[in-house]
Amino acid sequence: MTGLSGFILFLISFYATFNFFRLYTIDKKILHFCMGTTAAFLAIYGASSFLALFFPVLDPDFILEWSTVFSVSFLLSAAAALVRDFKPVFSRFPKSFTFIPLVLILIYPMIIDTLVVKYWVLGLYQGSALLIALLIYSFRTYENSDYAYMLVGVIFFAITFLLYWIPESLFTLPVYVWMLLTSSGILILTVGYNQAYNLEKEVIDREKRKETWFA
Repeated sequence: MTGLSGFILFLISFYATFNFFRLYTIDKKILHFCMGTTAAFLAIYGASSFLALFFPVLDPDFILEWSTVFSVSFLLSAAAALVRDFKPVFSRFPKSFTFIPLVLILIYPMIIDTLVVKYWVLGLYQGSALLIALLIYSFRTYENSDYAYMLVGVIFFAITFLLYWIPESLFTLPVYVWMLLTSSGILILTVGYNQAYNLEKEVIDREKRKETWFA
C-alpha cells in the first residue's frame, strides 16, 4: 500500500512541478519557482522506494530525509514570496530575502543527529508556511470568493499537518494515509492556484486595457 501511495504522490507532485515551472517560465515569479521546486522534491520523496529498487546503491532513508529538508525549505521560501507579492509594490522587501529559509539546508547537517531538534525545526517550517498561506488566502477569499478553492487546498494541508504532528500516544497516522492526504492536498492546491492565477491575470489584463484606453 505504501508503494502505491508513494507512486500517487510522485505522479501528482510531478504534475504540480510541471505546472508551477510552466508558470515560472511565463512570469518569472519567485513564488512559482519555489512552489515548483517544493513539488519536485515531494515527487522525489514519493519515488524514493522505487529509486532505491532500481539503484540499490541509493539509501531510501537518506533520500526521504533530504528531500523533506529541501521541500520544507523551499515551501517556506514560497510563503515568504507570497507575503512579498501580497504587499504593495513600494513596501516589498528585496527578492533575495525570500530565500533566507534555505539556510536550513546549510545548517541541517549540524542538527541531523539531534532527533527532537530537527523534527521541531521541520515542523516549525511547515507550520509557518501553512499559517502564512491561511492568513493571506483567507483574506483574499473574503475579498473574492473565487479564491475559495485555493483556501480549501491550504485548509486540507493544515488538517494533514495537525494529524501528522499529533503525539503517537494519542493518534497514529499510517505512512500511506499521510501520503494520500498529502497527494490530495497538492492536487487541490495546484488546481485551485491555477484558477486563482487565471483570475489575477484577467484582472491585470483588464487594468492594462483601461490604461491603454485612457492613455
